[in-house]
Amino acid sequence: MNVDYQLFDMLNQFAGQNHLLDQTVMLFSKYGPILFGLVFVWLWLSKSGNPIDNRKIVLYALTITIIVLGINKVIELMYFRPRPFVTYTVNLLSDKVSSDPSFPSNHSAGAFAMACALFWYRRKIGSVLLIMAFFMALSRIYIGVHYPLDVTAGAIIALIVTAAVISQRRLLDPLYQNLIQGFRRSKDQKTYRNM
Repeated sequence: MNVDYQLFDMLNQFAGQNHLLDQTVMLFSKYGPILFGLVFVWLWLSKSGNPIDNRKIVLYALTITIIVLGINKVIELMYFRPRPFVTYTVNLLSDKVSSDPSFPSNHSAGAFAMACALFWYRRKIGSVLLIMAFFMALSRIYIGVHYPLDVTAGAIIALIVTAAVISQRRLLDPLYQNLIQGFRRSKDQKTYRNM
């Protein structure tokens, strides 16, 4: 048995032992991405700080997440790794069994993409999201749908893409600035017409 499976088994063996823990982890694993999304909706609408900077962070996070999930899709097309429950007998808690490739984890990649993007600009709240992303990765192993290498690969891809996108700030900042101003103008015109 390989190390990846052994690490998987060390965490997955606890699944099914405590109903409350199982339900909490399953809910977080399933709806965690919505929580991440809500943070960015709040940031987009927030009046605290500089609203333009807030919206730029949201656009960076969106860009990074789309690129990360795109890279994941390319990897999945080139390499198919079956999910743990296909190859082994596991404590499977997920009610929705996916036949998608196990490697890399989209949940982990998406969570870390958003967390890294926010951490780059806002350390405090970004740290909270990084901790949540870490627990998102663990939850995927716990419920039996990913190996540790799957979630680690997702996190690494997110980190590399974040660094690459942020390194292009000189090009992206003016583009995002124009998008935000265009959004504000269209919103102002709509408000003016409704008066």
